[in-house]
Amino acid sequence: MYRKQHKKDIAQEAVKKRRRATKKPYSRSIVGATLDVIQKKRSEKPEVRDAAREAALREIKERIKKTKDEKKAKKAEVAAKQQKTQGKGNIPKGSAPKGPKLGGGGGKR
Repeated sequence: MYRKQHKKDIAQEAVKKRRRATKKPYSRSIVGATLDVIQKKRSEKPEVRDAAREAALREIKERIKKTKDEKKAKKAEVAAKQQKTQGKGNIPKGSAPKGPKLGGGGGKR
């Protein structure tokens, strides 16, 4: 009895097990997507999701291709204009009289 009251009895001493607090799942909206949108996407079938993704990628690729084509057309147009102007104003380079250079570039050292 004395040993039990003064905690001298080692054999029956029970060690308490530590428990970790479990993380409870919660759902809330993320920046740019409300909770309704997230749940709707989660509930739809993977085939539908894949089809939507493919359509979006196709649209982006078409837009990029369109801008590239526009740039090419513009570049060709500019090149054609330059060739026209060079053909009309065909002035030899060395024939123009040169005067003295102005604004002599020296200055203080």
